[in-house]
Amino acid sequence: MKKTLSLIAVMLLVGCQSHTKQTARQSFRFPTASEIRSECESQTSSQIANKDTHLWLCQAVTAIQYRFFDANLYHGKTCDLVITQPLGQPPTNVTAQAGDADLCAVAIDAVKQAIDANTFPMRPAYLKEKIPVRFAP
Repeated sequence: MKKTLSLIAVMLLVGCQSHTKQTARQSFRFPTASEIRSECESQTSSQIANKDTHLWLCQAVTAIQYRFFDANLYHGKTCDLVITQPLGQPPTNVTAQAGDADLCAVAIDAVKQAIDANTFPMRPAYLKEKIPVRFAP
């Protein structure tokens, strides 16, 4: 389980670093949940161990990345979030546990936007209801 949670944190870290600055919400079309899933399925090998975990992680990271702007402004900073997601439901809460206050505010907003847009994936049953996530652009 620790490996899975570490993987989640690392993937968000890498995802935030590779996200380029977008002009916030100006004529930019966000992908739908099915488009994100399709993209992630094409990137996830069917032969990989824990395919479901990788697929979920890809979908979560991608949904958040599309809403995380100006990552370069937070280089060298971190934010630890906890996403509460009951099984079979979208996340119900996102809270900051530690880190840079400005980055945490932007990260929480990006997660909430992904949830509101219905692009944040349902968590696999084997993940706990409270999912720790580290943002480190």
